[in-house]
Amino acid sequence: MSCSAINGGILDLCNDGFSGIDKVFIANGPVESFAETAGVVTAITVGGSALTPTDFFTFEVPRQTSSITETVTATQENGTLTFQQDCSMVFNHMSAEKRNALLLIGQATTLVVVAKDNSGRYWSIGIENGAYMTAGEVTSGVAYSDRGGMTITVSGLERNPMFEVTSTIVEA
Repeated sequence: MSCSAINGGILDLCNDGFSGIDKVFIANGPVESFAETAGVVTAITVGGSALTPTDFFTFEVPRQTSSITETVTATQENGTLTFQQDCSMVFNHMSAEKRNALLLIGQATTLVVVAKDNSGRYWSIGIENGAYMTAGEVTSGVAYSDRGGMTITVSGLERNPMFEVTSTIVEA
């Protein structure tokens, strides 16, 4: 099998980005299949049915606290290329409800995760192999003005870079 040839460049001439994560949508997996064209996912199938917005739970995060990161590892010696996708989410305040959500996310190994960035684009985390929690921290803070709450990271290790996801899959 021959390798793909580069067929275009990247032009980025505008300063119109707006960084950070607005919210994260999480559904139970595993993903059985998904429809994708040119890097955009238009349907996700779990349990024999296409996912709809009612299948996702919405996790809202405070402004300027949460992010998605994709780390690319290419190894010429092994002939491998992987994409480590991480979504770090911050939640203010501690409560039994948040504790229970943390436990369930931590136990799951094949989550379907879609993060909405502040530019209005939606990105998949672990859509091919399932997302899972890789880190978490719950703190009361020290000073009266410190954050009390939790930070969790869900990750996926994938064959392909993050896919953009059509908004109608996760939001009505």
